[in-house]
Amino acid sequence: MSQDQDGLYGDDHEGEVEGEGPAISLRVHQNKYLPAAGGRAEMHAVISVEAKGLGPAAARTAASEVIVIDCSGSMGWPPTKIAAARRATATAVGVLRDGTHFAIIEGTEQAQVVYPYPGGMAVAGPDTRAAAARVAARLPAIGGTAIGAWLDLARRLHLSGPAAIRHTLLLTDGRNEHDPAGYLDKVLDACAPHFTCDARGIGDGWDATELKEIVRRLHGRADAVLDDSALAAEFADMARASMAKALAGVRIRVRTRAGGRIGFVKQVHPTRVDLTGEGTRPDARTWECGTGAWGDESREFHLCVLADPEGDPVGEDVELATVDLLLDGDTEPPPPAAQSVLVQWTDDLLLSSRVDPRLAHYGADSDLGLAITAGCDAYEAGDREEARRQWGQAVRLAHGLGSAKMLERLRGLVHIVDAATGEVRIREPIRPLDLNSAMIVTEESVRFTGAALTPAPTGPDVICPNPSCRRTAPATAAYCQKCRTPLRPEEAS
Repeated sequence: MSQDQDGLYGDDHEGEVEGEGPAISLRVHQNKYLPAAGGRAEMHAVISVEAKGLGPAAARTAASEVIVIDCSGSMGWPPTKIAAARRATATAVGVLRDGTHFAIIEGTEQAQVVYPYPGGMAVAGPDTRAAAARVAARLPAIGGTAIGAWLDLARRLHLSGPAAIRHTLLLTDGRNEHDPAGYLDKVLDACAPHFTCDARGIGDGWDATELKEIVRRLHGRADAVLDDSALAAEFADMARASMAKALAGVRIRVRTRAGGRIGFVKQVHPTRVDLTGEGTRPDARTWECGTGAWGDESREFHLCVLADPEGDPVGEDVELATVDLLLDGDTEPPPPAAQSVLVQWTDDLLLSSRVDPRLAHYGADSDLGLAITAGCDAYEAGDREEARRQWGQAVRLAHGLGSAKMLERLRGLVHIVDAATGEVRIREPIRPLDLNSAMIVTEESVRFTGAALTPAPTGPDVICPNPSCRRTAPATAAYCQKCRTPLRPEEAS
């Protein structure tokens, strides 16, 4: 057990598999101190999970890959879009390891498998990869856009085989216009238990909000294609990441003490996803949720547990909850030991007022995404001054967090005069691609590295002014993490 930073923020608790070979670790970061006289309170902790050394296991794991390419008429103009899609499809197929089941879907107002012919899944090998590349070179640009139909066909293809890890690559340049109303939503519900999906939007006619919802529901990541010539490299990277997955599933289980209650569980890195509603409740004290397939990677989660000092001693550690990992499929590596979420009730206001550095970091990171989104909404509503103010706040936060990617996307929206203070001027005109490219990454996060944030407000916790919420938040927060109501006067003005 080691102390966080300089020992002022409570304990880090860690469980991991020691020695050589595959390993998965579990660590709890928190400030365990809460005010004894404060009554019922929220205990916040960041759960870090890291898997490493899984490469050899990935080669033994059965996998399926479905590549879905938008072949609507709009993909033909400019011609670089369909040309990039053809190259990217062939490149992704070339990355697939031998034995992977795969297919290519041509997406228009309907969905059809163009490789293998006449349908089904092929098995990756030298001959099938070469044949698939030849088919990819002839992908047309005709028809409409029915993303729900495309993904439903991908689901049926994935379920036709016994693969433990199933992944879909999706490329589109348009909005979902040819599915019946509500159909895409139903398809996403059907697909979510069976495969993950990463997506790219190309050109300037796609809908960032729609694509974000698709990957949120299918536990993947989305981004904009800023340069058509870069698409092949992006597809190759996504296919390699899929081929590196070795664990079919990792489930997080949180069990509270008697009378305890979980406030929420959110993934905060590499993307922000609220998992609370996705979890199951085996019993009144237990919450459990799958996190999809894993390779060599790290993810972090924000856990909130409600704590009540009644009956607890002051000045002693009390276990509020335990966090466990359950690994699906292959038992290698073994899961790490369960870790505790603690509370120590104290009369020392200095101890109880400090915010764990990881929590402060991810709180600011969430505020960054909210500010970009609010700025885009204001810009599209015609309120240029509000857009400038929100994007200026986003620039300040991105600078403080050290997020080079977000600063680069924001430069498509504003001229940055002073990043540290958030002084900006709006660019005119702003291309639809630049709005989409900023919006699409608002759920991505910057991993905590221990670097200090730009100074932020300090002081006592604040209470959400929304009368139907009233959640307590640290002084560093700009928005309520539950209902997203602004918490500072300047954010609400």
